[in-house]
Amino acid sequence: MTKNPKIIAGIAGLAILLGGLIFMLTQVIPMSADVQLEMSLTPTPLPPAPDTIRADSRPEIAEGDWGLEVEDMQRRLLELGYFTDSVDGQFGPITKEAVIAFQAANHLPANGVIDQKTREVLLSQSAIPKQ
Repeated sequence: MTKNPKIIAGIAGLAILLGGLIFMLTQVIPMSADVQLEMSLTPTPLPPAPDTIRADSRPEIAEGDWGLEVEDMQRRLLELGYFTDSVDGQFGPITKEAVIAFQAANHLPANGVIDQKTREVLLSQSAIPKQ
């Protein structure tokens, strides 16, 4: 009886597929379940804190700083009449001049830096507006 080479090749291919399937069922799938379990037990790291930080989170705000906190300070200086430029969140020379004028009028050291004391007075109801 002659054996057909196509049948032998088909049987060999089926055996290889069956062997691969058995390997996957016994090795790869359980391993991926272990990896998934391990990943579910590992805490997800928190994203980094944003560069912009809200009021009273930094000890000082000075020329060169930027962000929402600077916008808050510019908005308040604008309300009080010291800041006349557009609120843009950039602590530049115009913001520094406004801070110095505010500090001088409110009997604070006029250095152009918004430290804790300047921030407290600036955000208080007792802040003296520009005359």
